[in-house]
Amino acid sequence: MKKQKNNNSQRIIIFVEGDTDEEFFKAMLEYYKSVSQTELVPCEVCNLKGVTRYTSKLLAKLKNDILPDAKSKNINIKTVCCSYDTDVFEVRNPLMVNWDSISKSIKRIGVENFIRIGVCSSIEDWILDDMEGLCAYLKLKQIPKALKGADGNAKLCDLYSKARRTYSKGYATHEMMKTLDMGKIRVKHQSALSEFEDALCAKL
Repeated sequence: MKKQKNNNSQRIIIFVEGDTDEEFFKAMLEYYKSVSQTELVPCEVCNLKGVTRYTSKLLAKLKNDILPDAKSKNINIKTVCCSYDTDVFEVRNPLMVNWDSISKSIKRIGVENFIRIGVCSSIEDWILDDMEGLCAYLKLKQIPKALKGADGNAKLCDLYSKARRTYSKGYATHEMMKTLDMGKIRVKHQSALSEFEDALCAKL
């Protein structure tokens, strides 16, 4: 069945805080493209390399780079999304980023919609929601009943150690991401992803 087309002059920018998040959301976007009954609004993943840069770098990147480039191509950046691991705010500093201020500033420079995607508590926690896919990737014959560790990163490290491998964050996760069942992960976190999916015009 031919997919319903959307306005190709629009773009979505999703800012992420690190390399692992970049790989994850690129994989999630590929999943949306494969299952959506409609053509997605094009989305660009922009890696800010650190959550504190939502305050120091995001607006400058939009004003000086992304928006001027889009304007020259007659593209409308209608929506900006920010994905962030909530553990930083839960444990370290809940006031690290003033999201209300960022939202107002983004809208002041002409972007209509601002969306936050809180990844609870970290992207590794979401990755662990597909234990079957992870174990298949690691060639583990049995799914462990429990994993050691105080957070998602430690638990993922423990899972890798059972396969005599070392978990490395960042771009090293690329091959692993391709084996995950993004549909399973998406269902578990649909409430966090719903606004993003609406902006993409994804019909699943």
